[in-house]
Amino acid sequence: MKKSIIALLVCFCFQIGTSQKIYFDKSNYKDSLTLSKSLPLLAKKLLPVYKNDNKGTFLDSYARIQFVAGEYKAMQQNFVTYSQEILGDSIVNRPMGFIYKTYARTITKEPKSKTDFENIYTFEFYKLYNSLDNDGKTWAEGYYEIKFDEIKNNYESKLKVAQENDSISIEDAAVLCRQYSRYFIYSKTLSIASKIIAQIEADTYIIDKDIIITLPNGSTVSGTMVKKKNVSEPQPVVMRYNIYAGNELSQCKEIANMGYVGFVANTRGKRLSNDQIEPYEHDGDDAYHILDWISKQSWCNGKIGLYGGSYLGFAQWSAMKKVHPALKTIVPQVSVGAGIDFPMQNGIFMSYSLRWIHFVANNKLTDFNDFQNSKKWDEVFAQYYKTGSSFRTLDQIEGNPSPLFQRWLDHPAYDKYWQDMTPQKEAFANINIPILSTTGYYDDDQLGAMYYYNQYQKYNKTDNYYLIIGPYDHGGSQRSPKKELGGYTIDEAAIIPINAIVFQWFDYILKDAKRPEILKDKVNFEIMGKNKWKSVASLDKMHNQDLTFYLANNDKKYSLQKTASKKVTSFDQIVDFTDRSEINIYTDDYVNGFPRVIDSVLKPEKQLLVFESDPITEPLIISGSLKASLKISTNKKDIDMEVQLYEKTANGKYFALTNNIQRASLAKDRTKRQLLTPNKIETININQTFIISKELQKGSSIVIVMGANKNPNWEVNYGSGKDVSSETIADAKEPLKIKWYTNSSITLPILKQ
Repeated sequence: MKKSIIALLVCFCFQIGTSQKIYFDKSNYKDSLTLSKSLPLLAKKLLPVYKNDNKGTFLDSYARIQFVAGEYKAMQQNFVTYSQEILGDSIVNRPMGFIYKTYARTITKEPKSKTDFENIYTFEFYKLYNSLDNDGKTWAEGYYEIKFDEIKNNYESKLKVAQENDSISIEDAAVLCRQYSRYFIYSKTLSIASKIIAQIEADTYIIDKDIIITLPNGSTVSGTMVKKKNVSEPQPVVMRYNIYAGNELSQCKEIANMGYVGFVANTRGKRLSNDQIEPYEHDGDDAYHILDWISKQSWCNGKIGLYGGSYLGFAQWSAMKKVHPALKTIVPQVSVGAGIDFPMQNGIFMSYSLRWIHFVANNKLTDFNDFQNSKKWDEVFAQYYKTGSSFRTLDQIEGNPSPLFQRWLDHPAYDKYWQDMTPQKEAFANINIPILSTTGYYDDDQLGAMYYYNQYQKYNKTDNYYLIIGPYDHGGSQRSPKKELGGYTIDEAAIIPINAIVFQWFDYILKDAKRPEILKDKVNFEIMGKNKWKSVASLDKMHNQDLTFYLANNDKKYSLQKTASKKVTSFDQIVDFTDRSEINIYTDDYVNGFPRVIDSVLKPEKQLLVFESDPITEPLIISGSLKASLKISTNKKDIDMEVQLYEKTANGKYFALTNNIQRASLAKDRTKRQLLTPNKIETININQTFIISKELQKGSSIVIVMGANKNPNWEVNYGSGKDVSSETIADAKEPLKIKWYTNSSITLPILKQ
């Protein structure tokens, strides 16, 4: 026995050098038995060298590596650390790592047989499960609502790539350990857990997973319903209108556990529907009929509420095209603004949109394997950028032509195609139900969420719209805020139970309970740095002063000045679009386009200029969204502008505040492109920008990073005036020349208290 272990260790020789590679002989992959012995050794060697600048990603991956290494006690503690330090509440997040914890607690009891393992596992499952609240129990059950074949295929694909070499990078080793841990644990426990959960469901719920609603035009949508078994009377229904098919049951059970009938309607073409999958296009037309069907069921008392985030937020706004009488409220969170901030943001298409299309449209559920293959997508985006190919060829570069992607590109302005998806103008006046919306300062879809808010305020006079906004990213704005965001530990006051507040809102509207405590007024926002919430009657009350800066340039030292120079001058910038030496691809850890929220260095791309103000002499609260009025002339017919806002603290740290882009030709009217006249002074007003609220400390400077947007994350606008998605590097023969005029201004909203 000892001899065989020594032989294994010899072939498992490790070398870790500056290349950050671990030697891992191909013989370690020869069969499943060898892998079961060699991968734990790989994990043990990986533990002391694995690093990731994003603390949440590090702890999440590290726990999986610990599991593979057999360090079960340390792994369980790591999940506690993750929930405390990143998510901010170890009690609410106690289900985190449930599948790993139950297995670890079982295997440490040293079961003697398969039957013994099942008995111990069942005991440990119930012991941990019964320690959770209702929300936690639903979360735990949801871990087993998976497609095992997908997990197996994902693991085997990572294994296939790894076994082609005698070494593996530290990052790839971490990914392999992660995939192996999921495959291993589900192969050992999924069948047992499924039997346990089936019994829990039979005792607790009435479930219908196979609902098919036929629409008047003959199309179908699928639905899932869950209600508590011990409730005989009709109840209010809380519904999610969801394109991300695959975990409907856990969503419905969560709603049922909160005292409602839970219902998930999948968008047309998903799950049991045989229609084409065409995101955004039919949701508004289908919503009324879905709601009408629900309202007529025996388990519905005639009151329905909708909630959910991102695409689900959009879907709720699409349902507002024609408000069904049974719909009493919507809670759109981090709502996508179709044609506003996705798949293009202020007129600029994003590369990520193709990745997302494949995620939701490759099959009737979701294609997590493809979506989570960041390495593949980074290579696709890099190739598009390095070769200077047209953005329109992105799907060809990826290898799977997408008619949907091409259709989107055919509508680069906010035209009728996009407008037909949601209420427009006066249609907002017909919305006669209360609304609660949540978003975050670092939410990628904040512009979409605020578009709906602003349109409602413009056309609707009922003033029945509540908003919560704080220092959250896209995920944190929907359920539980992350305690740490890109190196920034958010204020304690900002860590609020958003999901619980959503159901308090439903209790308020659907059951005549008390309004959620946090909703002291219509707009409720947290001031970063002050650890304080403030409530005001409307968005424009977030600030009460303006602070305007003008651009200045003294010997190539760009600055922000509070007064404009008496004589308007200009300074020149040249952007070489053929230069592809800098490739900045957003990783999954980026926070709304920023690699970090707090950083000790500022690394702007070559085509961006840095303007800095004098240090402020007293604390200053920036609260609201910046406005830029840029006076420029260029030798091109168009330009994509980027404007970033930072606080530079007295100790030299950079605090990222907002990251904004705008296509110049769509700045005046998002529905109609208006090209620039080359070499004519033009005013580019940038008004569709991200909201922030933060107190800047005495001694800090305000920094604006500004210039042409040019990187692989977006389509590149070469300024020829042609359809931007069809432009190539051949249109970049002449560099972009910009004249910046000193009467250009940046206006910041200030809250004086």
